[in-house]
Amino acid sequence: MIKNNLSWDTFSIPDIFDEIQRGKRFKKSDHVAGKVPYISSTALNNGVDSFVTQIHKNRVFKDCISLANSGSVGKAFYEPFTFVASDHITHLKKSGMSKYGYLYLTTSLEKQKSNFNFNREINDKRIERLKIVLPTDASGNPAYDHMEEYTSTQEKTLLDRYKSFALKNLEETIFSDIPPLEEKKWGHFLIDSLFIVNRPRYRTHHSYQDGEIPFIASGARNNGVVRYCDPKKDEKLDSGNCITVSPVDGSSFYQPVDFLGRGGGGSSMIILRNRRLNKYNGIFIAGAVQKACSQYMYGRMGNSNSIKRKQILLPIDDSQQPDYAYIEQYVKNKMCEKYKKYLDYLESQNR
Repeated sequence: MIKNNLSWDTFSIPDIFDEIQRGKRFKKSDHVAGKVPYISSTALNNGVDSFVTQIHKNRVFKDCISLANSGSVGKAFYEPFTFVASDHITHLKKSGMSKYGYLYLTTSLEKQKSNFNFNREINDKRIERLKIVLPTDASGNPAYDHMEEYTSTQEKTLLDRYKSFALKNLEETIFSDIPPLEEKKWGHFLIDSLFIVNRPRYRTHHSYQDGEIPFIASGARNNGVVRYCDPKKDEKLDSGNCITVSPVDGSSFYQPVDFLGRGGGGSSMIILRNRRLNKYNGIFIAGAVQKACSQYMYGRMGNSNSIKRKQILLPIDDSQQPDYAYIEQYVKNKMCEKYKKYLDYLESQNR
């Protein structure tokens, strides 16, 4: 049973973990493609930088926490699989700890990220002094049973919510047989010929309070959402059902709902509108736009005029126009396949 009235205390890393060890230097030039995850100091993909062939000098770890000492300093992941780690990673292991306990500890570790940055990385001495806050039992020791039960309950809640979401979308999304992409004819189209191009008015997310409206900026992750904000009084939102493009790196996303777009200055968002867009074909077309704009960078950023001259490649119909109906059904089919795959996986975990 999860306890609501808990006592809390601080614990040093050596008091919690039995093993604290860094990975070893493993230069990119020595990497040979393989099947073993290589964990480095990236904040993405559970820390997996690539897949390599293990060599004798590698330090191999499993069922532990990886903590980034530099790069994405302070980022922590639970690693259930066998992996090799770079010297920018410290592995933290406790005997007998379950995945749920590790997941709880990972979150507690990440709360200390603000104590570190590029100029203050995590070294061995700082790890020894690092402390995290944990719930305690009647004896004043870390309440691992509570941590595991709490995390397990949270996981079940999220999985049940996702299962309901996937089942609902499967009911609403009809699968239909269509020709494969390789059998379709394709055509090039100027962005200016398909879209109305504009940019948001001047705004920055720092001037907003937290709220429920997505603020879209030039990020390459999370559909461009940097935070959720409360619009100012009488402020008009940017309408959804459009594609947003980052002038910094060309990252492109379909936006299904109204949002606040970053405006003003060279890195303000570019917005593409087409009345034929919907939540299905918009995802596909956003991918085509991103490929066309992939050369954008800080030294050569895109703008409203340059993007109009970009060409995108799309499947075409008999009239040589974008085959919006085909694109929509293609994405629906992919979604059906993914939802079924996820549901099958969840079912297999319950056997």
